Amino acid sequence: MAQEDWPKRPIRIIVPQPPGGNLDLLVRAVSEGLRPVLGQPVVVENRAGGNSVIGLEACAQAAPDGSTFCAVNVEVMTTMPFIEPQLYQRFASIEPVTQLATSPSVVLASLEAPPGNLKDFIAWARGRKGLNYGSSGAGSTPNLLWEWIKKTEGIELEHVPYRGVADAIRELSAGRVQASYVGMAVAMPQIQAGRIRPLAVLGDRRLPDLPETPSMAELGYDFPYAGAWWGLAAPPGIDAGISTRLAAAVRQVVTDEEFRRRVLLPQYFHGVGNSPGEFKALIARDRSSGEALVRLTGVASKG
Repeated sequence: MAQEDWPKRPIRIIVPQPPGGNLDLLVRAVSEGLRPVLGQPVVVENRAGGNSVIGLEACAQAAPDGSTFCAVNVEVMTTMPFIEPQLYQRFASIEPVTQLATSPSVVLASLEAPPGNLKDFIAWARGRKGLNYGSSGAGSTPNLLWEWIKKTEGIELEHVPYRGVADAIRELSAGRVQASYVGMAVAMPQIQAGRIRPLAVLGDRRLPDLPETPSMAELGYDFPYAGAWWGLAAPPGIDAGISTRLAAAVRQVVTDEEFRRRVLLPQYFHGVGNSPGEFKALIARDRSSGEALVRLTGVASKG
């Protein structure tokens, strides 16, 4: 389909995770905003499983006619190539379109842990047996973060992978795991309800919504990896003009002031909407740091 004719029919965005997580929340919001911009319905289809591989493989195999796209996150694009290369090859041909948004993330503990920050949690956990941390899957940022903490601090926690961040935060709130790490959009309702404790926020500064929670840098931790981000990709062979037009449409949506106030800010998202070329460059940069972190933590050798 020529770019000037696009789109002539409804657009499908495959979300390779269950409903309720950061990626799902973001894509659904942006999809609603895209409808009036593109003049076509934008339908979200959740196809979870296989650590996102099932949905992304479906995207890689779809016709490159501009009717199917898929949502991606930092993990599947930057660390999975080194942790599960055989699985990654099943969707490696998808083409980056645009980065949707970034979001701050929070290191968390269950109420079983005493009040305090990440250093306090580590002191409590040191020498204890039977502690677990939950993640959204092998190679996810929570998995890498906690393996990095274990390695640098010499504590023991067993990894419990779930199908998505919504499952991980639910199990943390129920006390079936003692620690996790998720985006603010998923964490804040549980923090505000008093069901979980924030230990630290990723980055070098505190967040206005968690003024009493220190940053990782403030506590002396230099976690060598990108923060959370999400984006869109397309089947291989898509017309470059279509990708450019979709990226521009996304940018129009996520930078709209009313959309930012109504949708993005309450969910702690910062809209981006960069070009396909800029998104590819970002992926390459973060993939380099992701590879170094995978090697440091040994996550790949643990399967």
